[in-house]
Parts: sequence; C-alpha cells; structure tokens
Amino acid sequence: MVIRLVNSTRINYRQMFLHLLESLPLAAFVVDRSLSIRYANQPALHFCSLTRLPERACLSSLLKEPAVLDLVQEGIEKSAPVRELLEPQGENISWKVAVTPMVHAAGVPSEKTPYQFFLLTIEDISEVRRLERAQRDFLTNISHELRTPLTSVRLLTETLEDVIDTDPERAQEFVEKIETEIHYLSSLVAEILELSRLESGQVPMMIEPLEAEQLVREVMARMLPLAQRHRVRLLTEITDGHTLVAADSKLITRVLFNLVHNAIKFTPSGGKIVLGTHPLAEQHMQRFFVRDTGVGIREEELPRVFERFYKADRARSKANYMGPGGGGTGLGLAIARQVVEAHGGRIFAESKVEKGSTFSFTLPVVHDAGSNALK
Repeated sequence: MVIRLVNSTRINYRQMFLHLLESLPLAAFVVDRSLSIRYANQPALHFCSLTRLPERACLSSLLKEPAVLDLVQEGIEKSAPVRELLEPQGENISWKVAVTPMVHAAGVPSEKTPYQFFLLTIEDISEVRRLERAQRDFLTNISHELRTPLTSVRLLTETLEDVIDTDPERAQEFVEKIETEIHYLSSLVAEILELSRLESGQVPMMIEPLEAEQLVREVMARMLPLAQRHRVRLLTEITDGHTLVAADSKLITRVLFNLVHNAIKFTPSGGKIVLGTHPLAEQHMQRFFVRDTGVGIREEELPRVFERFYKADRARSKANYMGPGGGGTGLGLAIARQVVEAHGGRIFAESKVEKGSTFSFTLPVVHDAGSNALK
C-alpha cells in the first residue's frame, strides 16, 4: 500500500513537471547523459521542424548547431547549470540557451550516482535583440543628427560675431544659414515626437470615406510647382479613381507629399514622376504609388529604407537643396510606414539603380459611399 502510494505520488509529480514544460513558451528538451531525448515539448518540436518526436531520437541528430551541443556537453561534464547567449547566424538569430541538471527522486546525486537527466531550454530572443539594436541605433543616430546642425550653428555664430560690424552683407548670409539650421532642428524634433506618438498609438485618426482620385489630385496640385522648379515632369495615372478608401485625409495626404517630395529630390532634371492609384479588387484594397525615373536605390538597401534615420546612398541626387542631413531628417519614410500600417495597409518599395524607384502603399476600400464599414 505504501509502495503504491509512493509510486502514485511520483507519477503525479512527473505529470505536473511535464505539464509545466508543455506550458513553457520556449523549446524544452529533457536529455540523458548520452544525449538521448527523453522528452520534448511542442515549441521544441517546432524548433526542430517536427510534428512528433521520433523513437530513440538523439539530440545531436536533431540539432545541427555545434554551439548548442557543446553547451549541453559542458553542462553534463560539469554537472552544473550553464547558460549562454548564442548567435549562430551573426546578429540575425539570437538564442538564450540553458542546461540544467535534474535532481532524481532518489535524492541529490553524488560521485557514485551522478545526474542522469538534464533540461535544455532554448529561447529565441532574436526580435528582442533586434529591438535593442534598433533602440541603440536610434539613440546613436539622433545624437549625430542633433550634433551636426548644432555644431554648424555654433561655428556660424562665432563667424557672425567677427563680421557683424565690418561686413553687414556677409553677416546677413550667416544669419540666413543659421535660420536654415534652426529650421532643420525644429523639423527633426517635431518628426521625432510625431513618430513616437504614432508608434505608441497616441495620434487620433479621423477615418472617413475619401475618394482615391481626390487625394491624388490634391497632392498633384500642391506639388506641381516644386516639380516644375526642379524641371521634373509630374504626371498622374488614375484607374477607377472614384473608389472610396477609409483614411485620415491629413495623414494620408502627408504620406503622399513625402513620397512625391522624395521622388523630386532624387530625380534628375528632365526626369518623370508618376503619381497614381488603382484598385486591388481581390484584396479589397486601393493601391497608391509614386514612380520616378531617378537614380534608384541599391537592392541591398531596399529592406532598410523605412527604418528610422536610414538614408540610402543616392549621392547623385539634388538632395542638397533641402539643407543639412542629406536632404531631410531620415524619418519621413518611417513615419509613412507607421501611418499606412495604422490604417491597416502596407507600404513597400521597388527600385533599380539608374532606372528609378516605385513607392507604393495600400488602403482598405470602403464598402459603399454611405458607410465606413470595410469590405
């Protein structure tokens, strides 16, 4: 009776332990000293691209990452907990790996009866590490972006002091340059605050049915003088423009302004920019696009163009007319992405060097003219 009760208690503890492992959001393996897998929870099976654990499965045959296997061997040899942060593919993949000896029900192991089982856990923290790197990059970039115009203002002010009494015309030039730098600083701070509010969901949106063609025509009318000044043709290409989209007019108009402004900035004189829209009926979305014949963006840079402060290397552009920072703050596309995604759409870029770029985004289509309900 006593033996049966003890065995029953052991079974209950074992079931509780297995339930605990199964509830973990990270990969958990129980292995013995020969690396035979005695148990693997669902995240562990997923980690190994399996639906079920094969019979007589060995850890070394399922995990091909040598660093993980080395850490397991170290834990077995030391009979002590070991843990390490592993990045098997550089900074793209980050795993928090831990190996912990498991105490047997018979008591604490000794030299004669060492630990027989070990718990291996692997937590994928790639996204956390990516966000940490993004935060560090953001702080580094913002420090650089603020320091550059501040240094310019300081140097211009010192020079201004030397000529203000002797050369009024030159002094006026320095005053205008200082005003340009201050304007850039003000724009930078304003865009940082706006991006922060967008990312935290603190920007109220007035979603209403808007005619796609009306949005395009409004941006066209306001950006045409700038395009003409830089000797660039600005055209429209509209299909089914009467389609209604669910959008905040002010925010989406700003996105289009930014895309057209960038296209003008990076398109040589004599080039062409097309601002257009057409429906994606099968997706119940409307596509807006800005296509230019500019200098283009290298393929390896395309995935990063929507990152904060990232500026692709397009040195042959007319960007210098905007002042410091290579033509802008480097936040415009990051803000555009936040705005579009807040509307339930997507934004993406295509480009070929010396051929031009196309920036597109989608917005949900309104079911009918008298309703805000989306299809």
